[in-house]
Amino acid sequence: MKKQIYPCLAVIADEHNAEDLPWTLQDLGAVSVESRDESTMTAEQMGKVLMIAGFSDAETRNEAAHSLSKNSNGIKVSIKDVKDDGWSTAWRDFFKPVVFDTLQIITPWMKPPRDDRKTIVLDPGQAFGTGGHATTKLLVSMLERRASAGTLPQRVLDVGIGSGVLSIAAVKLGVSEALGVDIDEESIVATVDNAEVNGVGDKIKALLGTAHSLDGQWPLVLANIELSVFLKHAVDIAPLVELGGELLVSGLLKDQVTRCTKLWPGFEVKETDTLDDWASIALRRFR
Repeated sequence: MKKQIYPCLAVIADEHNAEDLPWTLQDLGAVSVESRDESTMTAEQMGKVLMIAGFSDAETRNEAAHSLSKNSNGIKVSIKDVKDDGWSTAWRDFFKPVVFDTLQIITPWMKPPRDDRKTIVLDPGQAFGTGGHATTKLLVSMLERRASAGTLPQRVLDVGIGSGVLSIAAVKLGVSEALGVDIDEESIVATVDNAEVNGVGDKIKALLGTAHSLDGQWPLVLANIELSVFLKHAVDIAPLVELGGELLVSGLLKDQVTRCTKLWPGFEVKETDTLDDWASIALRRFR
């Protein structure tokens, strides 16, 4: 049997230049994109991110490589022709289960590695990741600790919901109602699909919009975004946390923690956690 050729690109970028790269690759015709850095399965050198992009044909892939190389911005692009009996078996090798204290995250083709963990299944067909990045791990661990201590509330707001992984994790840990908001329509679709697959579609709602567009308050607000967004929108996120409630913030580099905590007057820092170069903060609203 003749093995089919699957055209792809391997793109290595500085982590500070990689945020918009998945969307750029999709605009250039990539049908699948997965990001990996030193905190995930495919260990890149410190400060670097590896992205594997699959294309439906070589011509589109080559044009994308040319466009990226022409506007390099410090990235390294390599053309890869994967030869096997299915592209799925090639790109699936870039994923591994993510195991926490009480949860585990797998893709649809994996078997759960542990039978003593609650399982979350995420399809990485869109560029939202599967929970393997340090920033997501930090917040999932914070949720687990609150569930274990019996302090996890019944209502959660997830600002920048992405794939829905944090909302799904919260519900799996005992939350009754999770609302997510995101500016990306594909994120809303991914969240709804992932929630249904995990049997929690009736407990998770995702809205297209921003924190500014929301009314009401929540006892727990999650925000795994990045400092540049917090600099602009902390003033919109803060009022959504009820008095005495918690705000769990991630997407930060370690050296950004002090700057970020200053964005939340009326909040006190209750916990800071780090993993590799990344950090998360738990803040409690006191006024």
